[in-house]
Amino acid sequence: MQSFRDLLLLLGLATALQSSLFAKDSDRTKAIRLTQIEDRHWLLDPEGAPFFAHGITHAGTNRAKIDFKQLSKACKELGFNAYGYGCPEQLRNDMPFIESWNHLVPISYYRGRNGVQFLDVFDPKVQNKLKNGVRANCVRSRDNPNVIGYCWTDLGSWPLDNPTGKNWVSFIRDLPENAPGRKTYKKFLGTWKGNNDKDRDLAFLRLIAKEYFRVVGSTQREFAPGRLVFGERFGLSIQSKFNTIVPEVLEEMLPYVDAIAIQPPFRGGFPKKQLDAIYNKTKKPIILCDFAVRFKDGDKDIRSWKPEEDSIAAGKAYAEYVKSALNSSYVLGVFWCNPVDTSKGFGKEGVKQGFFGPELTERAGLHKAVKKLNAYRDTITPITRQ
Repeated sequence: MQSFRDLLLLLGLATALQSSLFAKDSDRTKAIRLTQIEDRHWLLDPEGAPFFAHGITHAGTNRAKIDFKQLSKACKELGFNAYGYGCPEQLRNDMPFIESWNHLVPISYYRGRNGVQFLDVFDPKVQNKLKNGVRANCVRSRDNPNVIGYCWTDLGSWPLDNPTGKNWVSFIRDLPENAPGRKTYKKFLGTWKGNNDKDRDLAFLRLIAKEYFRVVGSTQREFAPGRLVFGERFGLSIQSKFNTIVPEVLEEMLPYVDAIAIQPPFRGGFPKKQLDAIYNKTKKPIILCDFAVRFKDGDKDIRSWKPEEDSIAAGKAYAEYVKSALNSSYVLGVFWCNPVDTSKGFGKEGVKQGFFGPELTERAGLHKAVKKLNAYRDTITPITRQ
């Protein structure tokens, strides 16, 4: 009898958990959402107050020891009002932050040729693993009112020509004959009408993207209803021809996202022309999910294409950049990459420069410029609650 009662108790707990997971957003904590005020896109906090998100990504980096209470205090003193992705558990109740995952589809091009792993997204077993991974990420923070939204894979090797020397189409094409992806490719070839190999591969890349986004996008919506979704974190290049944005891929993602996550080049000069083009094409606002203006700092190997002469010049360039983003009609927020200096990871040489100096000390000129910038942000942010 006791075991029977225990079974009933377990069933009751399971039912309660299931009800919690599938509860409507209106029955849960109010979520951060979007609005438009006088033709400009804004984020709205859970209480309906408009805000432009400005903060630091990778606050929880495991490549440095950080006192999170001290970091919170330092960020707030400068007027930051959010954290980007990579926010540690200790700060998730402190300010709004971006939730993200990057391990489920390990195709970030900076992983290198031997680190990138494409997946057979047509395989039901692979799809189930992806669904479980997305679900776990959603459940992790779905009751937290500070979640701004969700980002997915960072700087994916989507282009057919990319720094890894590999691409998703070739991966599927080289699978064993009985693999689901290979069967899908053979079926595709039976309907393909054309004689251009690049056009053929782009058409099949679109099918890969369509299936991939169907799986992760629909799962995201199911387990994080009412939350904002930013999707893939696309890289934008200005000087080189390489971007991680592929128009066919971007188009397939649009039905599943509320805004577009972009990582622009880490240098001054707001890329208005390129961002305007993305906004005009997608009709969705943009969040600059990872950005910085790098600067020369002694003999440190910063490895930036065009670093500013010092932190004072970087502060000026950064403030002008973010002010341009604020004065646009579609940028929702900007996040500086990295709180403190760390290694670059993935066996890469050089220093990943941080916003703060050692022990979260001030960077001459940079911090003063950011504090003034955040004050300007506050003056132009509407005060009317929605």
